[in-house]
Amino acid sequence: MALRLAQLCLPWPHLEIEGREDIPIERVDADSRRCGPGSLFVAVKGAAADGHDFVAAAVEAGCAAVAVETGRRSGLPLDVAGARPPAVVTAASTSGLPALLSRELVGRPDEELLLVGVTGTNGKTTVAFLVRRLLADLVGGCGLLGTVRYETGGPAQPAPLTTPDGPVLFELLRQMRDNNLKAAAMEVSSHALDQQRVAGLALDVAVLTNLGRDHLDYHRDREAYREAKLRILDLVGPAAGREKAAGMVAVNVADPVFAAVDLGQRDVLRFAAGEREGAPAVDLQVVASELSLSGSRLLLEFEGKRCELASPLVGSFNVENLTAALAVGLALGLPADDCCAALARVEQVPGRLERFTLPGGAIAAVDYAHTPDALAAVLLTCRQLTDGRLILVFGCGGDRDRGKRPLMGGVAAREADLVWITSDNPRGEDPARICAEVESGFRAETDPRAGACRTVIDRTTAIEQALEAARAGDLVLVAGKGHENYQLVGSERLDLDDAVIIRDWITRRRSHA
Repeated sequence: MALRLAQLCLPWPHLEIEGREDIPIERVDADSRRCGPGSLFVAVKGAAADGHDFVAAAVEAGCAAVAVETGRRSGLPLDVAGARPPAVVTAASTSGLPALLSRELVGRPDEELLLVGVTGTNGKTTVAFLVRRLLADLVGGCGLLGTVRYETGGPAQPAPLTTPDGPVLFELLRQMRDNNLKAAAMEVSSHALDQQRVAGLALDVAVLTNLGRDHLDYHRDREAYREAKLRILDLVGPAAGREKAAGMVAVNVADPVFAAVDLGQRDVLRFAAGEREGAPAVDLQVVASELSLSGSRLLLEFEGKRCELASPLVGSFNVENLTAALAVGLALGLPADDCCAALARVEQVPGRLERFTLPGGAIAAVDYAHTPDALAAVLLTCRQLTDGRLILVFGCGGDRDRGKRPLMGGVAAREADLVWITSDNPRGEDPARICAEVESGFRAETDPRAGACRTVIDRTTAIEQALEAARAGDLVLVAGKGHENYQLVGSERLDLDDAVIIRDWITRRRSHA
């Protein structure tokens, strides 16, 4: 699909065009490495790099046009030997422009899909999987965009980012539309909201799950993190270029941060999986729950009527996730019993408390928990699901929020019986130093139990040692990487999959039995 430059820019009268207004644009991108003939390169100043520094590379690649900020227009290298000078679009700010222009270029596919966006610190992936199942059963084919993978109606695609950048995002939504899908469930990260990767996106439902500590290496502080998350609310209201009716917000009011948010005149469905004193009135409430290793049974109340939901998902945090997904269906006006039946058909979410039975009668589980709140929640669930010891293997990522490392060590000290601290994705940091910072939190919490904690840098070795230590009735939790099948060490991306390590260990033990 192609649009003339002037037609592409028509919805934004403040954009000024120099040069050929009739030049056809086939692609919008903020990455000069993906540019070529027919491309419109949008120069955006980011946290790590400024796109204006790559204008020459885009022009040399043959791009048809560039979009730059008015204050940076003067002196840009637009005349490159051997390349035709591009048309130039200027704007006071180019932030969000790649998404807005891409959306227009591919025909606003989000307007033709029933679209649910999920944000929060924990639970985004599971809620998105649950919503995908619910909408696929009750609305029609449903796509998925999130941490684990992208599904657009064809073969699943790997997910480099939880929420792709604007040009990729709208191209994926276009694929869903062209593949005759009716809906999409997507995770919306704080980075994507802050960087305006989702600018212009028209959501039918925005879900707010919970807010803890994460990504403070990027956001200034917890308040900035909160404000980034709340930008999802802009995607459900009336806006320029939105043809859909205003969407709804499904908010977890058992979370004190989200309970205190002023949602103004937006249509809201408030849900709570647990009681919290002083929380506002709820529309959807969990009345009772039964949890076991085989699954969960919930009794919920909505508008004075009760419904039952049985699910193979386990753990108290999945009670919250299931309630959030049911809230989406109810916000869309779908029958409660039909929603519960659809959610009951969801099987294991990859890397989210994914369980394995060990030869000696213990259980192992792999989970993505990588924040203090998430680790505490999954450990609490595991404690409820076993009568034996709770054994934990985990680490923290490098080049990320260092402040959470001792906090997670403290969680491990309080909640686990035996702990292996190991390498996660060290990236550019020394993994031994990362582990030492985690261990300091463990020892500060309970120095007399220091012998219950050991540091083994090699993750495979740490996991195997923990499995060897497990006895019948114990539960071994391997946390932090979940579905990931790689480890980032320096500039290398190494093959490493916690689930595969466990399966291989089980196979070896059975062969020697």
